Formats: sequence, C-alpha cells, structure tokens
Amino acid sequence: MGAAMKIRNLLSNIVCGFIPGKSRRDMVRVKLRYNTHAYIKFVRDYFSDKNLPIKTCVGYGCSNFIILVGSQYAFKFPLHDDGAARALRELRITTALRKYTTFKIPEMEIIKWNGIAVRKYEFFPGVTLSDIPPRVAMANRHHIARQVALFMYEIGCANPSEISDLKPKKTAKPGFLYGWFHNDIWQNFILDPETFDIVGFIDWETAIFGSFDGGLYMADHHWDKFGYRGMVVDVMAEYAKLYYGNK
Repeated sequence: MGAAMKIRNLLSNIVCGFIPGKSRRDMVRVKLRYNTHAYIKFVRDYFSDKNLPIKTCVGYGCSNFIILVGSQYAFKFPLHDDGAARALRELRITTALRKYTTFKIPEMEIIKWNGIAVRKYEFFPGVTLSDIPPRVAMANRHHIARQVALFMYEIGCANPSEISDLKPKKTAKPGFLYGWFHNDIWQNFILDPETFDIVGFIDWETAIFGSFDGGLYMADHHWDKFGYRGMVVDVMAEYAKLYYGNK
C-alpha cells in the first residue's frame, strides 16, 4: 500500500468515527479513499449520457463500489484488487447455473477498464427483504420461504460439468444441504413488493459447491437480527419436503 493510500485510510477512519450509521460510514469511507467520480464518469460515458439517472452504494466490507443505472443495469467496481479472478469466477458460475433454476439470475458482462474488471449486471427492479417492514414480511414468510427453498433445491441439485473444476473435488456429488449454493442468501433476492414473488437472485460472488450450513447460519443470524424470526425454519422445512419428496 502506498503512502498516499495509507494517509487516505487514516483520514477516512478518523472522519468515519464521527458518522452514525454503517451504510453512511461505508459510503463516506469509500469516497474518501477512492476516486469514485471517475467510476461515475465511466458509466456516464459508457452510455454517452451525462444526465443518466444513477444511484450509488457500497458492497459488503467496502469491497465494491456499485452504480445503479435507472432500472436497467448495475455496475460493480472492485476496490481491494483488480477484481479479475472474482469476476471471472462469478461469470462462469452464473452462466452455468442459470438454466437449472426457475428464478432469474442476472446476465453479467466483464468490462476491462483502467486495469480493473468492472462487472455489468442486468438489474432487477423490486425490493430486498430489508426494505419490507418485519410485520409485513412475517405475514408473507411462508410464501417467501417456499421460493427460497425451491431455489436452494434447484441449484443444489445442479452439477454442470463446465464448472466442475470449481468444486473441492471434481467427483463431488450433490446431496442433502450439499452442492452448489448461493451462500449469501439472506438479502440477495429481489421481491415484487405487491405479490412477494421472488424476481431473481443477485450477487453470486461468494457462491460455493459445499455444505449449506455456514450460509444458512448467517442467513438465520441476519433474519433474526432484523426481525424476520423463524424464516430459516420455514426454508429448511420446505427444502426437506422438496429433497425427500423427489427421491
């Protein structure tokens, strides 16, 4: 890390110590450390529209700067490295698994710019679970849980040969709560706010072939923390019905 970046990091940590709210702190921290204006200019130039309606946000752990373009696209800029390996892995996984599920997985493209791999995604309009008041979500939790379970079952049963090299062993086979898994499932699905139907599943960066236990534990932790208690119990019950009912 260069001296200039070390100074930026120090100053951003001092400033952010006085800012309430994690999402606000993360945005300020990223804007102080990185040239986010260049990222926004790149997106505007990409569409040749300087008045393009955009929104910005920061990925988990300040690992990415994300620009949402209207209701059509999302651009993800890596902040900690060139992002090439992660981008290629995500592209391979989503391309291979898309045909195995009834739910949408966003189309993705990698754009090389200034030595980094920018990810351009199809954008799904809708809301995330955290946008819904807990009492409303709980009134629809069985419907939501059935869909999450179906998605887990469909993807978990998939075993595409073109990404077998990404498994811990090429010969590994899907099983109960074992196989391809999104692994960051609690917040990364988009809902129709009227019907609570799941439009699609986004952000596949941490997808794995392996045990579902860790990802489900984190989902349960976050669901409970934000007031969606018992969601994981419903998801597990529906998943078990699907898995053993189809054996």
